[in-house]
Amino acid sequence: MMLSNKLLLGALALASQTAAICFAPEPTKRICYDEAGATPQNLTLQEITYVAGYLRYYGSQKGNPQFYTMNLPDADNCAEWQVTTKGSTWVMAKLVGDQAASVTFDDIANTIDGGGATATDEDKAAALLGCNTAGGQMGVVVDAEDPRYQQPQFTDGTYTNQGIIIKLVRNPGA
Repeated sequence: MMLSNKLLLGALALASQTAAICFAPEPTKRICYDEAGATPQNLTLQEITYVAGYLRYYGSQKGNPQFYTMNLPDADNCAEWQVTTKGSTWVMAKLVGDQAASVTFDDIANTIDGGGATATDEDKAAALLGCNTAGGQMGVVVDAEDPRYQQPQFTDGTYTNQGIIIKLVRNPGA
């Protein structure tokens, strides 16, 4: 009887640890949805640029959070959350790490458009904007030098700034 209790407790402990792991992780490298096996999303460049600018604006407003946060267990096992939408463009976030993650809205915006008004053509091409109207996905490009990442929730390990993938897809309601 004692052995079966230990076995049961061990299985429960393992299950509670694995519940927070994404069992279908996706790579953080950029994938454009016009690549083989993908489905082009037919987005508009104007809307893609708009959502990036909106996210920058939102994160800079007093009273709004500066970070987009995906907590466990709410975002475990590869949950995808809507970040924002504009017309036919839907920005989704997916947690693929095994730890709660949080990133600045600026970093999400830069992942989408390469850096806004200051982005070079090379920056834009490397961002999701470089996928053009097909849409795509990639891990958030984090500005590790941003002093906001020196706040206690990052330095004490409560959050990481790694493990969030941003996807640009077609809004199913558009």
